[in-house]
Amino acid sequence: MKNKNVKKLLAIVLIMTALAGCSAPIADKNAGKTPESESVSQENAKENATAGELADYFRDVAEKYQASANHTQILEGFKESEKATRLQMLVIASRAFGSLSAPEGYAKRIAAPAPDLAEVPEWAAEELKNLSEAGLLAASDLQGSKSEEASDSTEEVNILDEPVTMKDARTIAVRYFVYNGTELKDDFYSTVNRQLLNTLEIPEGEDSAGGSASVIANTDEQLKTLILEIVNSGREYPQGSSEQKIRDLYQNFENTEARDQMGMEPLQKYLDAVEQAGSFSELNAAIAQAVNELGISANGLLPGIPVTDTKDSTRKVLLLMTQVPGLAAADYENPDGEAYQEYHTTLKEQLLTVGESREEAENHADTILKLEKVLSENMTEQDDSGKIKEQKYYTLETLDEMMPQAKPSEMLKAIGLNENIKMQVFDDKQFEALTKWYTADNLELFKAIEKITLLTSYSSFLSTDLAERFGTAGVPTADLAVQNYLSEELGELYTERYFPEESKAEVEKMVNMLIETFKERISRLDWMEETTKKEALKKLESLTVLIGFPDQWDFNPADIKGAADGGSFFENAAASEAGRWKKQLEELENPVDPRRFPLAAYTVNAAASRNTNTIIFPAGILQAPFYDRNGSFEANLAAIGSTIAHEITHMFDDGGAQYDAEGNVTDWWEKTDYEHFRELCKKVENFYDGREAAPGIRADGKATLSENIADIGGIACGLDVLSKMENPDYDAFFRSYANQWLRVADYSTLEELAQSDIHAPNNLRCNMVLSNFQEFYDTYGIREGDGMYVAPEDRITI
Repeated sequence: MKNKNVKKLLAIVLIMTALAGCSAPIADKNAGKTPESESVSQENAKENATAGELADYFRDVAEKYQASANHTQILEGFKESEKATRLQMLVIASRAFGSLSAPEGYAKRIAAPAPDLAEVPEWAAEELKNLSEAGLLAASDLQGSKSEEASDSTEEVNILDEPVTMKDARTIAVRYFVYNGTELKDDFYSTVNRQLLNTLEIPEGEDSAGGSASVIANTDEQLKTLILEIVNSGREYPQGSSEQKIRDLYQNFENTEARDQMGMEPLQKYLDAVEQAGSFSELNAAIAQAVNELGISANGLLPGIPVTDTKDSTRKVLLLMTQVPGLAAADYENPDGEAYQEYHTTLKEQLLTVGESREEAENHADTILKLEKVLSENMTEQDDSGKIKEQKYYTLETLDEMMPQAKPSEMLKAIGLNENIKMQVFDDKQFEALTKWYTADNLELFKAIEKITLLTSYSSFLSTDLAERFGTAGVPTADLAVQNYLSEELGELYTERYFPEESKAEVEKMVNMLIETFKERISRLDWMEETTKKEALKKLESLTVLIGFPDQWDFNPADIKGAADGGSFFENAAASEAGRWKKQLEELENPVDPRRFPLAAYTVNAAASRNTNTIIFPAGILQAPFYDRNGSFEANLAAIGSTIAHEITHMFDDGGAQYDAEGNVTDWWEKTDYEHFRELCKKVENFYDGREAAPGIRADGKATLSENIADIGGIACGLDVLSKMENPDYDAFFRSYANQWLRVADYSTLEELAQSDIHAPNNLRCNMVLSNFQEFYDTYGIREGDGMYVAPEDRITI
């Protein structure tokens, strides 16, 4: 059990169950290119392309930027009508593009690492070298599994010999458009943002710059200024005031000498209690003591957080967090592999640090890996239907029946849960597999797990050495410590200084306008029955909107003490965590408050909670480029307006469509309406799938579906507003939309985001969205053959 992963998952679930669909910008660069030779439909794009079609296509692409070779030269050695292979397509593209120079600026930053051309036939290697040196050739272009067209064949087909379609050709063309970045009809995102994409530097220690990254950096500086003003003011603040708590917690953290002297001492009594436990009852008591004094992160056996019940949105249930396998499933099958051995060493080091002998540490590390292997083997297969599964409830009684020797109800009642508590888990199958391990024979195993939990959860409160070696987030800064434990206190001071009342009023006005526009859009849908429309409009009528900051600040109740009063960072952080758990217990007892503000006021993001039918816009995101008090209406409508409409759309995306106006998972659709809606969702999925953030970095249409629907809905709503204005400035609207998605990031960062982010890459969030709207085509004179062009029948309306 890798508690580092457990704590990360706790944080992730806390956000994801409260919020659905963040809108913080990311960047991307692919367009919906449909050239003349490709005809106009996605269906035609699936047909194998001929060498002649590719030659015409790439010639037309290149001629926009430079004199291109003629058709005969491009096609030399190939037959006009032959079905082209991947290798032939790449060679034809290289010839059409001419001799390419090394990429510069943004194109250089996102250039694909040069692939190995050793396996490429000699006659084509020089042609492909041209693409490679320009950063337009990815390793995946040369190596990969069989294509769908070849999937029925029993013979292995070299990827370079596979037939290609005009969709494949479009992918190469888009790379060329980004490489040039000078024609908004081909690549709106790169062209509009060209100067900053080419000149912005990524700050040291960061992975990106521009757009939200720059706003976050600016906000961090504002927060740091506020904190240091308080710390260095020399004033005496009343005990319990926001300023006193901020100053003392900051100074606690900065007193590294005192923290380093503590070593493991603050955790020792909890570790000793676990070590001395001779039964599960005694272990339960040891864990309960730790949770009550340190917070729920001290529970290594059955930690949990409150989440809104999907069946009754007025109440919360406790979501139990089971151990998370620290390795990929395949790594458990290879004990001699690097990943397995490295993880095994980490577990041993943790166990040695909490006082186990080498023999004990070795044995427990082995057993933990065996347990995790079982858990990885019992993960429920992902359901591709997108249907939210019905959650199973657990009670204290059922847990005791499942784990009679462990007596979990003893511990759960001792940490404050009442007799009637309802609980759920992420994965019922995996959880049932875990419960079989709770036997008297495994007591020492779970003691070891609990000790690791205490070490990894609280090392960041202790010495810098322990934080670096075992802390779940490494060594935080004093600023982040204040933000984590005094977010409400700091948020109040932040909004007083940086968030004028006029801004809140203006944003509220825009929200109301967009909700009304959304109602009109639903009312005029020609494919939706009146009964479905009625329920959809009911969701909009009951929507809760939170802007800027909470109605009432929820300050940290812990008695934060300075060093002069005997306080330490560990004690203050632990008291804060314990207080947080007590608040969570209250959440489980009381009705859900839809106006509870789940984000810090200075958060640079926006979110939607489908389960409470709430959308949230903290003060942090209500600043340029998202909202500029001095900007034009059109510019603000495109930026913060599209973000607001994005969050509203989340209530009706593939996930939100399964929640009713009260936030309960309910089937409120007419059957034919829902079937039609699912077809539209599939079209969105296909529209994005395979589009690139950079050469070889492809988006996953299924994984990003919800956010893509919301992005398209956001702009559709904004354009509806513009359509009612006299002489609206569409150019300002579209450019503002592109500006907010600006993101400068290296290839490796984009690659990681493509694998982990539920949003499409930022260039796609700009280009792919705008290519669906006729107003965009009319504004810039975009026609068939331009990179931003998508045939009318392939555009998304959802």
